[in-house]
Parts: sequence; structure tokens; C-alpha cells
Amino acid sequence: MTAQELPMTAFDPAGPLPTSTVVLQASAGTGKTHAIAALATRYLAEGELAIEHLAVISFSRVASEELRSRVRKRLRDTAELLDAALAGNAPPAEPDATDSLLLSGDAGQLQARRDRLRAALTGLDSAVIMTIHQFCQTMFDELGVLAAEDPQAKLVEDLGQLLEQVVTDRYLARYATATDRPFDLAAARRLGIAAAIELPETPLVPAIASGLPAERLAFAEEVRTELARRKQRLGLFSYDDQLSRLRDSLKGPAGQAGAERLRRRCQVVLVDEFQDTDPVQWEILRDTFAGQVPLVLIGDPKQAIYAFRGADVTAYSQAVAASRDRYSLAVNHRADEPVVAAIGALFAGVPLGRDVLVEPVVASHRGSRLTGNAPPPVRLRCVATDRLLDAATARAKVDADVVAEVVRLLDGGTELIEGTSTRRLAEQDIAVLVNTNKRGRDLAEALAAAGVAVAFSGSDSILASPAAQDWFTLLRALEQPRRAAVREAILTDFVGADLTALATADDDRLTGWSGLLQRWGRLLTNQGVAALFAAVQADSPEVGGGLSERLLRRRRGERDLTDHRQLAEILHAQYTAGVRGPALVAWLAEQIELQSGAGDRTRRLETDRQAVQLMTVHKAKGLQFPVVLLPQAGDLYLSEEDSGGKLDFHDDSGQRVLDLGGKDAPGRRQRWELDALEQAEDRFRGLYVATTRAMSQLTMWWAPTLRTTESSPLHRLLYRNPNAAGTPAAAYPLDAGAGWVSPSELGWLSAAGITVEQCDAAPVRLAPRADESTQLVAPTWQRRIDQYWRRTSYSGLTEAVHARAPGAPAAPEFGSDEPVAEGTLAQDGDALGARSPMADLPGGTSFGSLVHEVLENLDWHAPSTEALDERLLAATTAAARRFAIGGVAPQALAEALRPSLLTPLGPLTDGLSLADFDITDRLSELDFELPLGHAGSTTTLGEVATLLRRRLPTGDPLIDYPDDLAAEPLASQLLRGFLTGSIDSVLRVSGEAGPRFVVLDYKTNRLGPTDLRLGHYSTAAMTAEMRRTHYPLQALLYCVALHRFLGSRLHDYEPSRHLGGVGYLFVRGMGGELAGPETGVFAWHPSAELVVELSALLADRGAND
Repeated sequence: MTAQELPMTAFDPAGPLPTSTVVLQASAGTGKTHAIAALATRYLAEGELAIEHLAVISFSRVASEELRSRVRKRLRDTAELLDAALAGNAPPAEPDATDSLLLSGDAGQLQARRDRLRAALTGLDSAVIMTIHQFCQTMFDELGVLAAEDPQAKLVEDLGQLLEQVVTDRYLARYATATDRPFDLAAARRLGIAAAIELPETPLVPAIASGLPAERLAFAEEVRTELARRKQRLGLFSYDDQLSRLRDSLKGPAGQAGAERLRRRCQVVLVDEFQDTDPVQWEILRDTFAGQVPLVLIGDPKQAIYAFRGADVTAYSQAVAASRDRYSLAVNHRADEPVVAAIGALFAGVPLGRDVLVEPVVASHRGSRLTGNAPPPVRLRCVATDRLLDAATARAKVDADVVAEVVRLLDGGTELIEGTSTRRLAEQDIAVLVNTNKRGRDLAEALAAAGVAVAFSGSDSILASPAAQDWFTLLRALEQPRRAAVREAILTDFVGADLTALATADDDRLTGWSGLLQRWGRLLTNQGVAALFAAVQADSPEVGGGLSERLLRRRRGERDLTDHRQLAEILHAQYTAGVRGPALVAWLAEQIELQSGAGDRTRRLETDRQAVQLMTVHKAKGLQFPVVLLPQAGDLYLSEEDSGGKLDFHDDSGQRVLDLGGKDAPGRRQRWELDALEQAEDRFRGLYVATTRAMSQLTMWWAPTLRTTESSPLHRLLYRNPNAAGTPAAAYPLDAGAGWVSPSELGWLSAAGITVEQCDAAPVRLAPRADESTQLVAPTWQRRIDQYWRRTSYSGLTEAVHARAPGAPAAPEFGSDEPVAEGTLAQDGDALGARSPMADLPGGTSFGSLVHEVLENLDWHAPSTEALDERLLAATTAAARRFAIGGVAPQALAEALRPSLLTPLGPLTDGLSLADFDITDRLSELDFELPLGHAGSTTTLGEVATLLRRRLPTGDPLIDYPDDLAAEPLASQLLRGFLTGSIDSVLRVSGEAGPRFVVLDYKTNRLGPTDLRLGHYSTAAMTAEMRRTHYPLQALLYCVALHRFLGSRLHDYEPSRHLGGVGYLFVRGMGGELAGPETGVFAWHPSAELVVELSALLADRGAND
């Protein structure tokens, strides 16, 4: 069933929850994120699933983070509404349909929903809310042994360098000795990128046996195969491989079991931006979830503009065919009614792809939110001329008018209504959207020249910037200081001389420049790129000062300085990775040639201050702005001839194919036409995305040109028959001889609410704001640096007392320096006299780290003792390979640690041992970083000692510890800054009153002589060791960290109920079930009141604040 054949009904957020596969079509601005959050809230509140079984998938990190934030906010807001209803209070605002539904029912129903939402908020981090690539990697990891690929493979962001090696190797292997090569290396590289990187799963066409087209296809297929082979051999995978690895695992021998495991994990799946999916993604979702669990696919095929990244809008159509129901969101909450109506009229009846039409929507904002001297809601500005213009002239006129319009909007008294208030339109309210990075750079220059603050966020690579060439020139001169190289370096931004200065420089000036470069070269060699860049910014080779000062004086200087800083970071990373000297120069040259935009190589935004937002349409997707300007909507150059490059289209069966055969391949013309048709549809969708970013005002530009107007998407929409549905003609030529119909003569535009205006741009400049200054002034430091503010830890706080004075004897090997009294230990046959299982194992910090590594990564809870032994041996073997401590065999270590896992921990855990705890009831290595006080806080460890004296009850094993803490040099330690640390493990212990949480810390301290016995780890011995090492302070800090952690995660958190105490496990003294908790287990129960007061003291505030 096609998209048009499946009936589409309005989505009712209070209707029955989806139980199978449904498609929710959300036009631009209709609130799809709101709908997703509402659906998630209903599934959770109504008890359909627990939070850890919810999956919300999107296609970008930004969208995923936004979804997580919106889901969290919706859960919290609805829970608060239910709280208010249960308390008999009126809701603070009119509830929407979802909340009205959840507020209906008796008090018991409302309380159950509230409790479910509070629990969901507590466990939100366990929900699968992530990008499709993160989802596939997470699900792949969860498959475990069911995965069909190497789980130890490493993710690489950019395969460019590996592909370059493959292309070069295969090209030389095939054609090194050939006298007549079918294509050059550059063409070979293009074939490899298309076949192996851009569309690695797309079938290649045409299928022919001989000739140049066959040679091209054979080479492309060979590169594709070889790249896959090398990735597997090197243990590497790319972002796209994250999807195919999961897909292949689900199709393997254990695929059915794997799919069932994923369905148990993800019991409701909501997929955002589904129009940007591809066949592999849909295959995973279809085969794993469709028809098995609720699968809601939310998207808008009108906004499918990422075909160049592999997205395939036909996958959306396939999902529609597989779905049971199709719904739509029909209310636009973004744009004002006049804007919505005009955009609807502009696209009415025009297909934007197969079965993709612009359906009517209703605007929730009835009037315009622009007031004062505001322009009409939707405008078409036309360049006035009596002749057809060449492209350069037309673009210059349009750009000048764009600048003039921006200035008029900012200086002309236009105001924006926000809620109940009105304010002046500001720079950040205006977005200028372009199709190409070059046009964006040109407009950025023009706007800056008119005094307009502008931020251009293009999608081009930092390696294509002038700054990259400057860095290459500088590094080459520093490594190879030949005369020509040095002179070129003098002309870079780093030195700042121009050709005139270089040509007229005397010997002294040239010697000075040469000496400067020599000094920079020594810095690079001895200290690295970071030191070089610091010197470049500080030195003043010209009167203009250092790099930053000189660049910020010139137009668009922020852009250049941002580029230089970004490149310095990239080069510094390479330098620290060992790429130095000539290798660093060669690496940068290769990267400039490849111009990769992956990872950290997309140019950064140069400013975060108020500025006009200039960006490509693809960058703007998902954003909204009060005012949107589209200077390129009517500007497109199309060659009428086939260039012989790649063609990417769908054949008659709907299969996406990739034609790399070149222009001489059989049937090429027909395939070229199909490709052109799909590109034209993609451009219509791009224009739809661009126009629907506007909230209150949209302006488009049109100019009559010789070659760049007639096929543009805006021109085709303007000059089609508005009363006839269907695809407009591929072009509407403008006849230079007979004249042409001006847009002002198209009567239907006025009826559609589109105002046609003539460009009348005159040179303009933005009036200076009252708070602007044209003079560059360095800020003056007026604050005092707090010398006591620091980032510290337990080790940092106790460092002074643990440090050994110069000349002092070394501490004994074991912890206590007091001899064990004669007769203290029982005989060998008794538990206390039994030899420690770890008596023969060495000591030291490395051994302690080895034990921690094993206990951290081991799943203690095994179905049998044999299974536990197997796990222990595997964990000790893996850890031993990492630490490689002499004399510690994995088998011996496993046998020595086994008793510590089986020792009951006494009342601390209701008699349970570590082996009794499932991995879901423990949290290993809980890292924390907590604020300590504020600037000027005078809290010290001495005050902590005072608090302990007041709060420790009589009979507490550490009743005397406050005296230790009150002694110098600890007492005067200031607690100001941040406290960092890591808790070895937190156990969740179930009980009648609910769970309580216990802090555990593993210790390998030796508390006796070489012939170590369990009795050396008596309560008295462990207490002495606790005091000697100040472990009570560590334990208290851990309790505070757990207290703050639980307070942020448990909606019903009560310290007296949830804090379960501390266990210090001296593993050398833990003898298993027979010995019990009498040795090796030091349990301490600081009261909840003590922990709460200490938390407040550390934060330098009252306990009830």
C-alpha cells in the first residue's frame, strides 16, 4: 500500500496508544517533538512499560539531546500536575489533551500515574534515547555473544586516509605498468569515495562486461571490497558500519535470539525524523520491531533532504506500506497564519517526491507576531532590469539587497511580540539561509562590511580555509627554512607582512623576521604546537601586535582567528600522538588535499554574541527564526550536458542504484534523466525546509538571468500553472528577445498572500548601537585570584599527613606497626588462625589496582560455584595481561579472591555476600565531582572533626577518630573548590522498608607479617588501620557523594531510609563462609543526620538549605 493509498487521519494524543507499527506524519512546525514526549509520558504513566524499556531514536546528536530534555520536562511537568490534582489544587496552566486524559480518574489512578512518572524520572538515564548510530552500537553491545562481528573493533570517525591507501594501492596494482590508463588517480579517488564511503551498500550499474564503463565499475567494486577487508583486518569500523554490523548480526545464525533480546530491552520504540532513514536502518527496525512491539515512526517526507548522506525517502514509503495506521499532525505551532497560508499556496499540488505532497495545515498563531514598521509576512523581492543578467551580476544585486533588508529590519523600528511583551527585533532573530558555503561566505563579508554582526555556520571543512594554508606554509618554513619558504611564511597571518612590506624590507627587517621564525621553530621542536601558537599570539613582529590583536582589527577577523585556533588544536592533537617534524607537515598537506569535514574538522562558529544567523539550508533544518531570508531560492545553475560523474537514483522497481559507468555507458541518457528528476524533487524539498523555518516573516529573491533562473525551484513554482496539480516543467525559459513575464504580473501570487517588491538597494550601513565601541580595548583584571580554591580529593586532603619527612625511615610493609600480642591469634585449625588466602601474594599499589580491576569488571553473581570460578579466572587473566605483575598467576589470584566473594558481610547487607548481589544491584566505580563551599568559604577539616564529636554515638568504633582529624596538619585544611573521587561500589540491599544503599571500598592493605593470618584482620586491627590511614574521612566523603547522588535520582529519597552505611573490605582478611564477617569486613554506620550535616558543611550552607 502506498502513502497515498493508506488513509491518513488526524493524530489524537488522547486516543488509544499504538500497539503495532504506525506512521505519524508531522509537517514542519506541527510539534512532532511535543507529540513524542506526550506519547512517551502516556506509555509510562499508564503502566504500559518501565522507563528502561523505552527507546526514542533520532538521527542527530542535537535532536537526541533535545528529545531527552523534552521527555524529562514533560515527565516532570505532568507529575507536578498530578501532584497538584491530588492535593486539590487547580493546575497552573490549561492542560493539553494528554494531561487532561491523565488527570481523569479517581485518586488511586492519579497516584499510580504520578508514582510511575516519578520512577521514570529517577531512571531516565536507563532509557534508550539516542541517535540511530548510538542505538545500533548499544544494541550490538547488548547482543554479546550473539553478535556476528568482532566486539573489540574500534570506531574511526574518518575513513579518508584508509580509503586513500586502498585507492592508491589498487590503482597501482591494476595500472602501474599500463601504457594507456583508463582514468587518472583523481578519478579513481572519486570512484572509491562514491562506492565505498558514500553509498557502500548501493548496487552499482550498469551491468556490462567490457569497455571503459566496465573498467570503472570493476575498479569501484574492488575498492569497496578491499576497504571492507582492511577494516576487518585492522579491527576498525565506521559510523555507517555501526548499522550494518547490527543488521548482519540480526541476520546471522543467532539473529532470531538476538532480535528477541532487543525486543525485551526495547518494548516501545519511537523513531523521530524517520524521513531521514535509509534501507539498512529500516531493515533493522522492520525485522526486529515491526509487528512485534509498538513502533511509531514520526517524520515528514517533505523534509527528506539528506540523500547525499545516504538517506533514502523511499524507505519512508516502504514503512508506510508496512504500517497498520497513518496519522498526521495538522496544526502548525511555529509560523503565523499568513506565512503558513502563503507557503501552502506556493507548493500546492506540487509533488516533492513519490507520493509526497504538501497537505494543508492550520496555524495556531492567527495574526502576525511582527509589529511596528514590519514588512509584509511573505515577500518576493525582484531585481529590476530590462535585460537578462549574468549570474555574477544578479548575485551581486541580490546580495546588496539582502544586506539592505537586514539593515532596514534592524534599524527600521520592527518589533517582535513574545507572549505578553514586545521588543525590538534583534540580530539573532534573523536567519539568512543559503545553498552553498561560497555564497554564505560572500554574504558574510557583505553583511560585516555594512556593520552587521553575522555568524556563518557553514558545512565546509576547516582544512579548506585560508588559515589551513597559512599553517601549512608556516610549518613547512619552520621545518625547511629555505629562502622561498621563509618569504612565504612572512606573508601569512602569523607574521602579518604584506607584499609591499616584504618587497621594501631592508636587511635588518628581513633578519628580524628570520630570527623570529627560527625561535618559533625551536619552540615547535622542543615544546610542541600549543607552545608555538601561544608565542604566535604574543609576539609582535609588526607594529600591529600579535596574531589575535591584528586579526580582530580587520573585517571578519573573528572568523580567521577561530579558524587558526581550531587548526592549532587539531595539529596539537597530532603532535601529542607522535606526528612531528616533517611528518606533521606531510600530514597537514594530505589533509588539505582530502579536505575532510569529519569529526572536529567542520569549521566552528566564530562568535556566540548576538548576530544574524547565516547558514546553509541543511544546517537550518530543525531550527526556527522570526525572520528568514532566502537569497538563493531562485538561483540554480544546471548543466545541460552529462559530465560523466556519478548518478544516484531509483530504478523502476524502487531500488536505489549508483551509476559509476561514465557518460559513455549504455543507457546512460535515461539514467541521467532519472537522476535529474530526483535531484529536482530534492531541491523542492530543500526549498520547503527553507521556507518553513520562518515564524513571522519570509523573504525570497528572484532575478532574471541567462542561465541560473529558469530551472531553480522557486522559479518553477512561480511560473507553473497554479490551478493544475502535478510536477512543474523542468525549466521555464526567459526569452531575452520577446521579453518575459515579471513575477509582479503573476496575479495568483497576490491571492496567495505573497507580496512582490522591487529591489532598490542603495549602499547602507547599520547605525551603531549605544553600547558598541569601535576601539579594541584589552580588559583589565580587577579580581583577586583565590589561592585556596582547588580541585581536591581524599588523597589530596590527607597528602600532608601521609607524606614522609626527609630522612625518616620507610614505613613497614604492613599497615600496623604495633606487634600482635602473644596468644592473640587462634591456632591454625581455628578460623582466626587460618592462613590468609592472599598471604603469598605481593603488595603495593600496582597489586591493589589489579585487585580493583578484577572486582570492578567481574559479575559476582553466578548460577553456580563452577560458573563463578570460570568468571574469576577469565577476569584475573584479563586483568593480569594489563598489569603484568611478577609472581601473580591468574589462577592463584582467582583462588585467593574467591573467599572474598563468598564472605558474608554481616548486618551491613543482612548477611549476604558479594556473590549474592546481581549486577543490576550494584554500581561500580561511581565517579563524582562535588562543589565544596564558595568563594571566601572558611570551612576546614577541623570543623568536620567538631561535627563528628557531636554526632558520633558512644560505642561507635571510630569514636576517637575526631581527635586524629583535629590534629595538624589536617585540621587547617580549607574545603573550597571541588571534591573529586570514585566509589569502588554501591550495593542496593533490598528490605521491607525498600532498598538501602551501601558504600563499599576494597582494600589490599597487609596488616600482619609475611605469614599472614585471618586474625590479623580483627575488628581492633582494622579500626587501628582505618584511623592510621584516615579512611574514616574517605568513607564520610563517599557517604556525602552517595547522599547527593541519591537525592538527584530518587524521587522519594529519605537519607534515614536509603543510606545503608559503609563497608571497608580488607580482602586479605576475608576467609569465606566459614570465617564469616568477623575478619576482613569493617562495617560502619554513620547516621543519616551526620551525613546530611556534613554535606551542608562541605557546601558551606545550612543543613536545611
